[in-house]
Amino acid sequence: MSNDFPFSLLKKLPVMDKDANKYSFGHVVVIGGNLGYAGAARLAAEGALRSGAGMVSVLTRKANVSGILAGRPELMVRGIDANERGLNHASAILEKATSVVLGPGLGRDEWGKFMWDHFCHLKHKKVVDADALWFLSQAQSTMKLVNTVITPHEGEAARLLNVARVEISKYRLSTVKKLMKYANTCVLKGNETLVASQSGVHKNQSGNSVLAMAGTGDILAGIIGSFLAQGLSLEEAACLGVWVHGRAADLLYENEEGVRGSVASDLFPYIRKVML
Repeated sequence: MSNDFPFSLLKKLPVMDKDANKYSFGHVVVIGGNLGYAGAARLAAEGALRSGAGMVSVLTRKANVSGILAGRPELMVRGIDANERGLNHASAILEKATSVVLGPGLGRDEWGKFMWDHFCHLKHKKVVDADALWFLSQAQSTMKLVNTVITPHEGEAARLLNVARVEISKYRLSTVKKLMKYANTCVLKGNETLVASQSGVHKNQSGNSVLAMAGTGDILAGIIGSFLAQGLSLEEAACLGVWVHGRAADLLYENEEGVRGSVASDLFPYIRKVML
């Protein structure tokens, strides 16, 4: 990363000038939201919108469509069945995608496995998070994902590496390097989130305990997916994503005078402020 990070990366995002349109800022497709977990997909999708993506689609369970649309009508939401017809519908949408976020609220049942099996090998730039990381850990042999950022927290990292979580906490630097056997760019979430890529390891300095709550990781996945859709490299999108996410948490803390009682979606207005 350059000495003026993160501002050098913010400057690389597409300019919102008079000639811009929604296609200028990429199309993110979020795949997830199993029964009972629609909120995770919704949070990831709105995270992508709030960080500048021009369009965001959600491929989810049919039962979730109306609820997600009611909460955020700017999203394009399609219910996908775990069958050939559903696959055809999904493929038509993915043909127009610039990046993919696979995993928020995916679940571990047959529907979740169908989504994983059919979309983990997409050639799109993508973020693999949450339950998609569980399926990755269950693969019979180590599979390295192409064109992918993975975003495990310490528990998910422990499962991927088959070690105790305490080992991850003690050896975060060596852990994030080991995770590169699964993808060329790896985000190890936690205090001072680490981003590993072929150029080295970046330690993020923004963020606080606001992020220690359900749903914030889904938002981060959406932000990184947004930056991928807007043309940043895997490494750039991951580094800028964790900084924006953490900086929004810092602003929330400063403006709301604390963290207790905050929820993940409280980050959204502050993500917008960081992006200005």
